[in-house]
Amino acid sequence: MPSPVHPYSDYGVALRTLRSARGWLGLLLFICVVWQFVGFSLMYWTTQPYLGAKNNEHSFPTWNEAKAILMGKNAHPTTAPAAAIVTGVGAAAPATAPTTEDAFVHSTPQSRELKIRDQWNTTYTILVPVTQLSALISVASQSIIIFITLLIMLIAQAPGVAQMTKSLIWSVLLVFIFLPWQYFVRDFPIPGVIYSYSELLRNIAPHVQGTYMSHFDIFKIYARYMFWPAIGLFVLLVTAERYRAGVMISIGHPLQSILQAAGIQKPSLVGPLGVPNKKIG
Repeated sequence: MPSPVHPYSDYGVALRTLRSARGWLGLLLFICVVWQFVGFSLMYWTTQPYLGAKNNEHSFPTWNEAKAILMGKNAHPTTAPAAAIVTGVGAAAPATAPTTEDAFVHSTPQSRELKIRDQWNTTYTILVPVTQLSALISVASQSIIIFITLLIMLIAQAPGVAQMTKSLIWSVLLVFIFLPWQYFVRDFPIPGVIYSYSELLRNIAPHVQGTYMSHFDIFKIYARYMFWPAIGLFVLLVTAERYRAGVMISIGHPLQSILQAAGIQKPSLVGPLGVPNKKIG
C-alpha cells in the first residue's frame, strides 16, 4: 500500500512548492475574471464611460463638437445648454479638454460611435488585453503544474493519485472554457470566458444606442458576461479542491513518517480471518 511522503523530503518539498504555485495561479485567474466582470458592469449599467447619455439620448456633444460650438461654428440654440453641461464652466471650455487626437490610445470606430471618453477608452484598451493574457497563462500553467504533480506522485508511489487525476481532468476542461475559440474559429457558438475590448463594444452597442433587443438577446448578454464566467469560476473551484485533496493525501504528517520509518504500525482492530481482536485489560 502506498505510504505518504515526508513533508520535508525532496518529494514533499516539491509537492508543497507546486501546491503554492497552483494556488497563486488560481488567484490570478480569479482576479482576471472579477476585473472583467467589473469592466462589463461599468460599461453596461453606468453612464460614466460615455460622453453622451445612453439609449440614444445623445444630449451631450463630444469635446470636438463642444469646442466648435463655443468657437461659433455650427452653433445651434438647442445644443448650447448641452455644451455648457459638458464644459461645466458656463460658456468657456477648459484649455486642457481631452480630444481624440491628443489621446494616448486612438479611438476606434466602435468607441467613437458609442462616444466613449478618451480616458476610458485608453484604460480598457490597455487593461483588457492584460487580463486576457494573464488568464490564458494562468489556465495553461495550472494544467502543466497539475500534470507534473501527478508524475511526481507516481514516481514517489504516494497516495492521492485518484484525486490528482480528477484535478487534471477538471483543469483540461478549464482550459477549454477559457480558451478564446472565437479568435481561432469564425462564428464559433461558444466563446471563451475572457472577452476582448472590441467584442465587448460590439455586444453592448445595441443596449447603449437604445436599439430594440429581444429577451433572448438580453439573455445572451447576461449568459456571456455573467453566467459563463460564473461557470468558469466553479470549474476552477473544483479543480483547486481536487488538487488540494490529492496533495494532502500524498503528503503525510512528519510524525506519521517517523513512525513508519521506525517500523511502528498502528494496532489493528481486526485480527486474522476477520475476527475482532479482544480488548486488552
